[in-house]
Amino acid sequence: MWNMPVKLRIFVRVCAILCLPAVAGCRVGDTSIVSQIRRRAWKTPEGQGVRLTTKHYDIYTTVTDRRMQAYFPGFMEAAYLNYLSMTGLKARRPAKPMPIYMMATREQWANLTRHRLKARAKPYLAIQAGGYCYQGTCVFWNLKGTAALSVASHEGLHQFFHHRLRHHLPMWLEEGLCTLAEGHRLEGQAIRFTPDRNLSRFGNLRRAIINGEWIALKPLLHMDAGQAIGNPRRSPVGYYGQVWALTRFLMSNKRYAAGVCRMLADAETGMFHKVLKVPRAALAKLQLRGRAYNRTVSEPLFKHYISNDLESFEREYEAYARKITNLK
Repeated sequence: MWNMPVKLRIFVRVCAILCLPAVAGCRVGDTSIVSQIRRRAWKTPEGQGVRLTTKHYDIYTTVTDRRMQAYFPGFMEAAYLNYLSMTGLKARRPAKPMPIYMMATREQWANLTRHRLKARAKPYLAIQAGGYCYQGTCVFWNLKGTAALSVASHEGLHQFFHHRLRHHLPMWLEEGLCTLAEGHRLEGQAIRFTPDRNLSRFGNLRRAIINGEWIALKPLLHMDAGQAIGNPRRSPVGYYGQVWALTRFLMSNKRYAAGVCRMLADAETGMFHKVLKVPRAALAKLQLRGRAYNRTVSEPLFKHYISNDLESFEREYEAYARKITNLK
């Protein structure tokens, strides 16, 4: 039985930029969502919390603000529809709702992180804004404001990929798509996702170019966010600005966008071993090694699905990045 059902109507204008017949353009459609939320008590070491269950999410929270309890589940359901539009993957109800923890304070968030991640918690505890996704579970502290919701939408797409794809995407594409998922505008109870309008990533990209911190294509393909953060010689946000621009560029070109769609479809069905010409079991074993997997597959997958001519592509990509930042 549903306890205290809450209906939340959020009108979402989703800019479906990927994997559609008119893939180079932008088709806008209005979708009305009615989120029915099941509310139950959730006991935590910090005290009483609440568990909010929707069609796709199980949200455990100690936040007492009823407005947040109302809009955040609806926002994530809206983001979920945006993920489907971005990736072209078909709607599929998960076997069970995806878990999200929303703690009221950073201290509660840190305690939960230590409890869940144990020896692996240290790098996550250094996060200064919003939260993270780890092995398909998102862990946030009280999200307020547009920037914080962008974090939730970004990490939510990592979560979506964890639960939907058999083979991991290369990080240049996964992080790029997650930055595209960040952009949105709130208009009362309406949410418009705006992948091409992301002032934070626009600023990251522009500063990277102006400050001479542009990362060449080949090393960019081999990088991951951890390496970007751990590099003391350059700002880590430049990496995110570049993969945002890279993915925007791919989606602006019909041929490249079609390649992205094929890659996503093959990742979902687990076909990368055929592309890479390695045994399925060997690739599955390599996936467990995170960074080693990314370094191994990133460039070959780019060459197979996007372009085998890295030099020509890089010239096009850099010209595009300078154009969108008005730095021709």
